[in-house]
Amino acid sequence: MSSRNKNSMWLAGCFVAAVCLLVGAALGSMAGYLVAARAVTQASVQSPAEPMGLVAASPETAAGAAQPIVVNDQTSSAAAVSKVLPAVVTVVAQGQRGVGSGSGFFISQDGYVVTNNHVVEGAQEVAVIYAQGGRASAQLVGTAPDFDLALLKVDGLVPAVAAWGDSSELQLGAHVLAIGSALGEYRNTVTSGVLSGFNRELGPLRGLLQTDAAINSGNSGGPLINLAGQIVGINTAVVRGQFADAEGLGFAIPSNVAQKVVQRLIESGDARPSFLGIQYQELNPQLATEQGLTITQGALLQEVINGSPAAQAGLQVGDVIVAVNSQTLDERHPLVGLLLEHVAGETVTLDILRNGQTFQTELTLGERA
Repeated sequence: MSSRNKNSMWLAGCFVAAVCLLVGAALGSMAGYLVAARAVTQASVQSPAEPMGLVAASPETAAGAAQPIVVNDQTSSAAAVSKVLPAVVTVVAQGQRGVGSGSGFFISQDGYVVTNNHVVEGAQEVAVIYAQGGRASAQLVGTAPDFDLALLKVDGLVPAVAAWGDSSELQLGAHVLAIGSALGEYRNTVTSGVLSGFNRELGPLRGLLQTDAAINSGNSGGPLINLAGQIVGINTAVVRGQFADAEGLGFAIPSNVAQKVVQRLIESGDARPSFLGIQYQELNPQLATEQGLTITQGALLQEVINGSPAAQAGLQVGDVIVAVNSQTLDERHPLVGLLLEHVAGETVTLDILRNGQTFQTELTLGERA
C-alpha cells in the first residue's frame, strides 16, 4: 500500500475516533443532565420538613416500608383517647319518671365510678354499660349535690382505670377532649376543643372550666381529658341557644375539685362545701393603691363573721389572704377556686398580710349552714 493511502486511512481513523469521543461526551452530558433534572424534580416536591440529600434511601425505604409516625395534635389525641376510653362507661339510671342516662369513668380497681349527681339523682336502680359492651349493676356510694358529683361502685369487671390530672396546670387555649355517651345513644363519642376559660359560674356551681368541645345530653359525668390522657375535668353542663344566643359553651368541674370531693365520698359518703366565714374583695392595682398596699393580688377581708373558722383563727378586717397551702392567689388561682378544692373539716394554712407583715395561720374549714 502506498504511503499516500496509508496517510489517508490514518486520517480517517483519527476522524472516526474524534467523532466517537464527541458523541460519547455528548451522551454522557445528556445522561448527567437527565439525572440532575430528575434530582431537582424530586427535591421540588419533597416536604420542607424532610431532610434532602443527607442519606441515600435504603432498600427497605425504596420498597415502601412504614416510616416513623410524626407526633402531632392528631396522633396525641388518638393516643390520649385510647388510654382513657376503656375506663369510660354509660350510666343508666332508673327512676319513677323513667330511664335517664349519662356518662362516668372508673377511678380505681375497687370499682369506683365517678359521675354527675344530676345523672343519678332520684334513681332507684343504677347500672353501667362498658365502653366495649356489657352491662353491670352499680351501687350509689354517695352524692355531693353542691358539687354536682356522685360516686358509684361496681362489683366485678374493671376494664381500665382513668388517671387524675392537675387542672390548675391547664393553660388558656390548651387542647382538651370530651368523651361520653352523646344523647345516651352514641356511646364512646369523642369531641375536641380547647380550654376557653376557667373559674366560671353557672347557676349554683362555681370554679368551672369552660370549653368549646361539644358537650351534649348524655355527656354529663364523662371525662374531659388533656393530651396526656389524664382527667382534668368532669363534663357537667352546656349553655344552649334557648338560654342565650351562644355556641360552644360547655362547662366541666375541675379535676382538682372533683378529686378532693370523691375522696371524701369514699371515706364518708358525704362531702359539703367548705366555709371560711368572710366577705372579701379581690385585689387589683387600683384597689391596692387606694388601700396603700404593696401587693396587687390577694383577697382583702371586708368582714369576718363572729364564731366562724376565720374569726377563731384571729383573722381581721383589712387582712389580705395571699396564699392557701403555699399556693399564691392570682388570676388563675383566686380564693374561691382554691377553697373549692377543700371540703368541710379539712385544715388549711393561710398566708396573711397585716400591716405590711406576712404571717401564717392554720384553720379548720367549717360547713356552710
